[in-house]
Amino acid sequence: MKLKKFLILLLLPLFMLTSGCKNDGLSSISKDLNSYTMDIVYNDDHTLNVTQTLAYKNNTEDALGSIKFHLYPRSFREDSNCTVVSNLNYKTCYYNGKSYGNLEVQSVSVNNTKSDIYIGGNDEDILEVKLSKDLSPDDKCDITITYTVTIPNINHRFGYGENTINLGNFYPVVCVYENGDFVIDSYHYNGDPFYSEMANYDVTITASSSLVLASTGNIESTTTESDTTTYQISALAVRDFAFVLSDKFSVVSDTVDGVQVNYYYYNNQYPSECLKAGVDSIRTFNDLFGEYPYDVINIVETNFVHGGMEYPNLVMISDAVDIQSDYINVIVHEVAHQWWYGLVGNNEFEYGWLDEGLTEYSTLLFYEQNPEYSVDTDQLIKNTTNSFVTFVDVYTKVFGSVDTSMN
Repeated sequence: MKLKKFLILLLLPLFMLTSGCKNDGLSSISKDLNSYTMDIVYNDDHTLNVTQTLAYKNNTEDALGSIKFHLYPRSFREDSNCTVVSNLNYKTCYYNGKSYGNLEVQSVSVNNTKSDIYIGGNDEDILEVKLSKDLSPDDKCDITITYTVTIPNINHRFGYGENTINLGNFYPVVCVYENGDFVIDSYHYNGDPFYSEMANYDVTITASSSLVLASTGNIESTTTESDTTTYQISALAVRDFAFVLSDKFSVVSDTVDGVQVNYYYYNNQYPSECLKAGVDSIRTFNDLFGEYPYDVINIVETNFVHGGMEYPNLVMISDAVDIQSDYINVIVHEVAHQWWYGLVGNNEFEYGWLDEGLTEYSTLLFYEQNPEYSVDTDQLIKNTTNSFVTFVDVYTKVFGSVDTSMN
């Protein structure tokens, strides 16, 4: 297929990253990246106390007078203008009634000097850290933020449900700087409205010892004192950081091509099948697109309104997917995102179709390469074509015309 040749060209930088030893590749690319250090305490009242330091390097061509951060949890607060779920999914998400979350900043300092707190943006969801003097290209500064996160009771990527506590997009993440300004698009209920650059993470998470942790990165050590456990986690060259906690998790594991594949579950009746799908996905996409450069991939069953959600080294799979073949398909799809959202990357807010389209195509290639899953790929193409034709038809009737040309 011609598209396969295009994907190879697109992934040449990835091949350079993943050639040789995994750690050597990650270490070389991580040297010029921003680095986050986070000390996180999870409290039983569904809050987080966090101290976070970002070692920021100005990799732009402009001198910066301030640096901006997304505060995605503020979209879940009571007075937000943002709708975090659609009307269609409202009752499924808020199964106990409306619940609110938030991120409240207590202090900000730059290079150990206290700074004022400026929160603005489209919906009071952007933290602007103003610098005492411009940060020139290639210069660095350390920005320390202390804050409290309130986790809403909602079946979402950020929220807690009956079985899991999902912590996706929970911390101040630095906005991408391009075309002379920071990109400050707000949270949106449709799709994955995130855009972030690769960075390094050194994270400490302390939580009740009754909770099992699945997270981005490698767990370097665990320390248990009384009834709490502290995890020391490191992750080099990842686009985001997320974790899930649950007191109900069971775990099965396997290894493929030097990658540990873990499946965390509490409800699914076929854990070995789910683990195999993860193993086969890593093996297949390694062969097609270039080696997965990390040591671990965690596939995590969660309380989540949509089918699945991708984060570096961690994918959430909704326990609401009750047909096993569909569940397996979600696993394959979300693992494919590790390449398209994770390693290649794009602005998911503006161009969500890009990583989703490549991921759907990769899922098709997976079934071509693994006929034992008994998926009719010709039928998949027909179904997709019918969906596209229906979309164009409806869009044309509503708006009069539709532009289907490439941009």
